[in-house]
Amino acid sequence: MSERDRALRAWRAYFEGSRLLENELERRMKASCGIDLGDYNVLLVLSEAESSRMRMGDLARALAFAPGRLTYRVAALEREGLVAREPSTADGRGTDAVLTDAGRSRLRRTRPVHARHIDELFLAGLDAAQVEMLDAVFGPLRARMLDRADDGAGEP
Repeated sequence: MSERDRALRAWRAYFEGSRLLENELERRMKASCGIDLGDYNVLLVLSEAESSRMRMGDLARALAFAPGRLTYRVAALEREGLVAREPSTADGRGTDAVLTDAGRSRLRRTRPVHARHIDELFLAGLDAAQVEMLDAVFGPLRARMLDRADDGAGEP
């Protein structure tokens, strides 16, 4: 098998495997916690932000969401009382998404369930060297893709 064929096989294994994993994580989170992965990730990223708030554009970039898609998702979370939208504390012109106490509580309940799913479906099949390799490959990839999004290069 040529180097190119191995590279394409690796790409396909990554692409299909990550989609299968994501679908199973989604199914399990909905069944066990009544929340989907996208909503969980919004709550998680907000919980890690300074004062549990982020400008909507920054949140969209961090989550790799189109701004319109994030607006729709945050509006749904706002209706559930998990997130609030407030004028930006930075300049007052933009809008911040803010994690509410109810959102923090929901995240606190779902975080251990999600961690268990990650352990069972992903980490249990990996040894320390494989985890290190994944971090070495996907850490820089994530950084490059976030840089591209910041530069506007991620736009079609």
